[in-house]
Amino acid sequence: MAKTKIPENREKKIKELRNEEWKKIKTPVPSNRVNYYISNKGRLKSVSKKDKSEYLLNPSPDRQGYMRSSVKLEDRNYAIYVHMQVAKYWSKKAKKGEVKYIHKDLDRSNNKPNNVIWVTEERWKKYIKDRAAKFGFVAHRKGGKPKLTEKQVAQIKKLLAKGKMMKKKIAEKYDVSHTQINRIQSGENWSHI
Repeated sequence: MAKTKIPENREKKIKELRNEEWKKIKTPVPSNRVNYYISNKGRLKSVSKKDKSEYLLNPSPDRQGYMRSSVKLEDRNYAIYVHMQVAKYWSKKAKKGEVKYIHKDLDRSNNKPNNVIWVTEERWKKYIKDRAAKFGFVAHRKGGKPKLTEKQVAQIKKLLAKGKMMKKKIAEKYDVSHTQINRIQSGENWSHI
């Protein structure tokens, strides 16, 4: 019987950690070559569809400190964010009203299921403030006064709540970016209004 040749950097089976389990990640576009998996220890691997050889992915932090691995799907590059997959497949399922997930200890490199937890919108906003305080983030503005007034932000929030006007149109109306509208809606910007 001929031995199957394993491609470079791939192993027949990677060494698992104690009590480690894996779940297959559903990607937006399927890959013909490999499947991707997330473990209950916050590790990522790919498994060849052809010979079942495995490769342990080595995530790196993005600009915000979230751990991710860039992978190639059939028609595009795709970033697999570890905390998102842990929340989706391993963290205790969200209860009603828990729509966001956070790193409980504020450490974005700690992606264990007991640290990536589902929270309410209100708790998420507190997390953003706690993290800013812990790491000394200071809100600053380049170039002087803000583009929007508090009155305009209140109007934007009303439009968003009604849901009748597209965010793109709201951004055009107030001469701001679509990102600014998203940040107002999430409470990242202008949360005090």
